[in-house]
Amino acid sequence: MATEVPLSVAEIESIALGRVNKITRDYWTNGAGDNQTVRENSSAFDEYRIRPRVLRDVQDIDMSTSVLGQLVYIPVGVAPSGWHKMANPVGEAGTARAARALGTVMGVSMGTCMGAVPAEVCSPEEVKSAGGSAVKFFQLYVFKDRELTRQVLRRVEKAGYEAVMLTVDTAHVGRRIAEIRNRPHMPQFLRVISFGSQVANSAASKERLTIDAGLIWEEIIPWLRRNTKMQIWLKGILTAEDAALAVKHGVDGIIVSNHGGRQLDGCMATLEALPEVVATVDGAIPVHLDGGVRRGGDIFRALALGADFVWIGRPALWGLAYDGQRGVEQVLEILREELKTCMGLAGCASTKQINATFLRPSRRARL
Repeated sequence: MATEVPLSVAEIESIALGRVNKITRDYWTNGAGDNQTVRENSSAFDEYRIRPRVLRDVQDIDMSTSVLGQLVYIPVGVAPSGWHKMANPVGEAGTARAARALGTVMGVSMGTCMGAVPAEVCSPEEVKSAGGSAVKFFQLYVFKDRELTRQVLRRVEKAGYEAVMLTVDTAHVGRRIAEIRNRPHMPQFLRVISFGSQVANSAASKERLTIDAGLIWEEIIPWLRRNTKMQIWLKGILTAEDAALAVKHGVDGIIVSNHGGRQLDGCMATLEALPEVVATVDGAIPVHLDGGVRRGGDIFRALALGADFVWIGRPALWGLAYDGQRGVEQVLEILREELKTCMGLAGCASTKQINATFLRPSRRARL
C-alpha cells in the first residue's frame, strides 16, 4: 500500500520526528525552561479569528511581496537555523535550493560556517552558490574577538550576502534543559563550536569565540556600519522601546523573534509582541516575524497584524528530514496553498489588502 503524501506541516513534522534520533528530536522540539514560550509561539495564532469578507473579486490571488528589493512569490522565507545536516546530508545547500525553487529567500545561520569537520556543515559560499539570489541574509553573532567577527563579515560579504541579521537576544544562553541533559551524548559540533580552520581547538580559541554580552546600541551599530556594506537587521526585537531605538540608530530592518523559545522562557510570543513593534516603527523600516508559524492561516494573521514578511525555522528542518530538498519545497508549497485558500476565502486578492480589520480576538482571548 502506497504511503500517503502528507498534506500539512503538522503531518510532515510527525513523520520527520519519527525518523531522527533522540538527540536531534530533543534539539528541535525543546527550547528554554519548561518550553512555555515554544508552545505559546504557536498557540498565540489561535487567539485571533479571521473575519472573512465576501463578494470581492478573488479570481487571482497575488501572494508576492519584496525583500531587500527583490520580488518574492510568497511572504514566507526560511529562517536561520543551525546544523541542517542533522536532518539530511544535503544540509543548508538543499534548503537553499528549495527556497530558490519556491521563489522566496533564506537566512543562513552563523553555525553553518562553524565547525572543523566539513562533513558536518555547509560553508556560506556553498549555500550561496546553491541558492543564488534566494540566499540574502546571514545571521551574525558578535564575538569578543572583533577581528574574528570582521573576518566573518568580510567572508560573507565577498560571498554575495546582502544583509546581516544581528542576533540581539543571546547576551547569555537560555537554560535549555534537554540540551544540558543530552550534552554528554551530543555530537561534538553541538558541544564545542570552532571556526573552521581559522581557529585552533584550544582554551584560547574558545575564549575568542565567546559571544560579546557587553554590546550596546551606541557602539555596535556604528561598528557594523564601519565594517560592512551589507544591510543591518536586528533579530530578536520584542518591545516598542527597542523598536524605537532600532529606528533611531538607523538599522535597516527588524525581525520580531524570541529565538524560537530557546532563550528567555516566559517572554512574549512573537505574534503577541508584533503589534507594538509595528506601531512604533510606523513604516520607517520593514518588520518581519518568526516563531510558531505552522499554517497558511498563521501567515495571514501575522500579515494582518502588520508584519511585512514571516520566517519559518523548525518546519524547514522537518521538511529536510522528511525528504531532503523536496521535503522543504513541500513544506513551502503547503504553506503557499494554505495561504492562497485563506486569502481567497477571507476576501483578499493581494497581500497588500490584508490588514487588522480581517482579525478579531477569539472569545477565549476576550475573556
